[in-house]
Amino acid sequence: MPALIKTPNNFRSKFLAISRDVHTHTRSGGSSMQFQFSFKHMATSDALQTYAQDKFQEKIQKFVTKPMAAHVTFSVNRHQHTAHLSFRAGDGFSIEVEHTSNDMYASVDEMVDKLSSQLKKQKEKLKDHKQPKLSKSFESVEPMEAEVDAADIIKLENAKRRASGH
Repeated sequence: MPALIKTPNNFRSKFLAISRDVHTHTRSGGSSMQFQFSFKHMATSDALQTYAQDKFQEKIQKFVTKPMAAHVTFSVNRHQHTAHLSFRAGDGFSIEVEHTSNDMYASVDEMVDKLSSQLKKQKEKLKDHKQPKLSKSFESVEPMEAEVDAADIIKLENAKRRASGH
């Protein structure tokens, strides 16, 4: 039920901010997920919550291995539907994503796609940190056989002397 608030101009405005906590566990027995949903300037929708939660879980299962918490805020301002996600994972990172469109379900879809791309970037950073890309590029290069003669050695020595200033 919407809360009615008196404004200074004696107008009545509807403002609805309801939070719900939803706790779920992955089917694979991996990480636990905690969702919190807030609705601003709109009625609560169990269908929208379920839709967002299912889309979210479908995309992030392969990225997050530790417990995580997500706070999703749905809001409507005139005809703009905004979905905002604040995502905190036990892996030590947090991500904020938001999308606005004319349809709330489209906003949720785009928000989840943005989150997925951010998680891919985060995962690549972690992989690159453990194994730099340089090592992979050197593995594919085969050593070249080059002949070195005395003239090349003399040129190298002269270049070293000029560079050092002697």
